Amino acid sequence: MRQIVMLILAGSILASCSTGKDEYKITGSVSGSDTGMIYLQKYDLEKWIDIDSARLDKGNFTFTGKTDLPEMWHLSMNGNQVFLPFFAERSRITVQLFPDSIEKSTIQGSASHDIYRQYVGLTEVIDLKMEEIYKEYKKARDAGDTLEMQRADSLSDVLDNDKKKVLLNFVKANPSTVVSPYLVMRNSWQFELPDLEDVVSVIDTGINASIYMQVLNKRIDILKSVAVGQTAPDFEMSDTTGNPVKLSSLKGKYLLVDFWASWCSPCRAENPNVVKAFLDYRNKGFDVLGCSFDQNRDKWIKAIKDDKLTWTHVSDLKGWGNAAGKLYGINSIPASVLLDKDQVIIARNLRGEDLMKKLEEVLGPAETGKVTRKQKTK
Repeated sequence: MRQIVMLILAGSILASCSTGKDEYKITGSVSGSDTGMIYLQKYDLEKWIDIDSARLDKGNFTFTGKTDLPEMWHLSMNGNQVFLPFFAERSRITVQLFPDSIEKSTIQGSASHDIYRQYVGLTEVIDLKMEEIYKEYKKARDAGDTLEMQRADSLSDVLDNDKKKVLLNFVKANPSTVVSPYLVMRNSWQFELPDLEDVVSVIDTGINASIYMQVLNKRIDILKSVAVGQTAPDFEMSDTTGNPVKLSSLKGKYLLVDFWASWCSPCRAENPNVVKAFLDYRNKGFDVLGCSFDQNRDKWIKAIKDDKLTWTHVSDLKGWGNAAGKLYGINSIPASVLLDKDQVIIARNLRGEDLMKKLEEVLGPAETGKVTRKQKTK
């Protein structure tokens, strides 16, 4: 609940089941469906790509083609909420798909998928607990129970850390499989730059050609460019009235660049803390620039009004495609960077009490007097 996240083997291991130097063959059956279309797809980190399609023949289908390193692909069907992920690779892969009970579906013949399933098994209990806590959080949010929301949020933080430890141990135990960089990529929001560099360094260089390793290395480069001590990259985006605003135009004050969205519950829960920081320090040289990941302009403006966010706001209304978000490597929200008067980054992702402490450090005591520390919302 603390954040909302955006979401996505070496050939020698597969030699015994290989169909050819770089070929795959995927055969399968769909329970309860004799006819219709089935699609083979993958997500290239920005959009869905159709790899192939086939018409069911008495419930059966076949896909053949060539591939390099293993990749996470998906099977989907028209008219059904079917979305079956699996690792495709150079082998003969057999699929048994149950549209009405996707968890019963089976994948055989993919060594990479077998390794992926091992990780899923290791995190299954944690994921179930997180689902229950999320239900509790939603119930508390709907009831306006902030104390219960904070309790659920704290429990979620603990489980996030537990899952991160499982992932780190898994990568160390499986450094030669493409599954490892895939999982790190999917969970990269949990890693600040030093941790991400450490975990990537464990992975064998023999799979550097994997798209997932390329994404991780690109992310490391981005995080280096927006690390503490770096000058904040400039960007320009329209405000709520359509007028362009440059980040550099706000130089001269300590500035919190706050990445959020109207639809992001953790962001909305954090907004009162940002409001307090703004009111306590605005006359001491502090300002906020809200950068929204919204797509709906009306909902964005309504949230600004409802939460009393009386600072400058910008958005390109592209959701997770927000240009400033990409520039700063933001793949979970709420997120933020704190800039000094010269727009050098001095802190990242400060929330609640941590933000107030940092502002007190650089600007002195809050204007309204002693800062209340009792409420903490991450």
